[in-house]
Amino acid sequence: MDQKVSVIIPVYNAGKYLRRCLDSIANQTYPQLEVILIDDGSEDDSASICDDYCTDDRFQVLHKKNEGQARARNIGLDMSTGAYVAFVDSDDRIALDTLAYCVGYMEREQTDAVLFDCLMSEDLEAEMPDIAECVQRVSGNDIMRFYMEESTRNSKLFSPCLCLYRRDTLGDLRFREGKIYEDIDFKYKYLKRCRSIVVSNQIKYYYFVSGDSTVSGKLCRKNFELREADEIIYHLTQEELDPRVRFLGQVKRSRTAFSLLGRMARYGAQESEINENETACDLQKELRQNLLTLLRAPIGFKRKVLAVLMSVSYPLSKWLMGRQKTIYS
Repeated sequence: MDQKVSVIIPVYNAGKYLRRCLDSIANQTYPQLEVILIDDGSEDDSASICDDYCTDDRFQVLHKKNEGQARARNIGLDMSTGAYVAFVDSDDRIALDTLAYCVGYMEREQTDAVLFDCLMSEDLEAEMPDIAECVQRVSGNDIMRFYMEESTRNSKLFSPCLCLYRRDTLGDLRFREGKIYEDIDFKYKYLKRCRSIVVSNQIKYYYFVSGDSTVSGKLCRKNFELREADEIIYHLTQEELDPRVRFLGQVKRSRTAFSLLGRMARYGAQESEINENETACDLQKELRQNLLTLLRAPIGFKRKVLAVLMSVSYPLSKWLMGRQKTIYS
């Protein structure tokens, strides 16, 4: 296992968590690393922390003006030279054997990607659980069906961070810039290029859920860019011959209103940008139009109940979700 892994980390005002993240990279059991830090115009001490870690010759940093996470990742891809590529967010961390684990499967199986699981938590001190390993290889046309089935049940699978990529397969693929949720279609497009993938249930990534992350926090106008990402996935799936994949693309598009309404019910709305009552009314109308598709979808029974409840009574669903810790999407 002597192939280099390029780890790309966009950094923006992550000073409170950055050392924890970078320590988890610096202490990897896999030795052949190239760590590319893209300081995206940070206004806290993130820039100086990045500089501190660059005393390790495996680390390098580019300081630049703020242009967003997608642009930072794309610059990192252009700078990287490793045979394999991984993405880590600057407020998260990975298990110390993550890269060795993934490269091992890449080289033994000669596969194009290794997918693994994550722990999502608001607790910075949360430990990654040790679970019995379950690994499967998925090949050919089965890849897109598997991916759409699993990401419908568990949307965190869309994260580009839960995967090790092969550079030759990545080629010229890049993230859509100037958007959030740009990673949703990136991973789909990558897996579409793959001949085979290995999927592991092992938890190798710790995803810190903060109050202002993409998956939590009050609903704002920027969050409506989810609609664009879901629409892209829908159109990509409609090009597939497999009717199940096409249906699951319809499910992805149909659940947009459910995701946005659920976020607002759980966290509230940015009142300066959004009128909560009017927005709830509009999203409820859209949800009702797509409810039958969601009820036929491979999502959990509780989420189906919640979708029905949201379509009938936003105040009641808001009260219920205020009592829950689950992130609905």
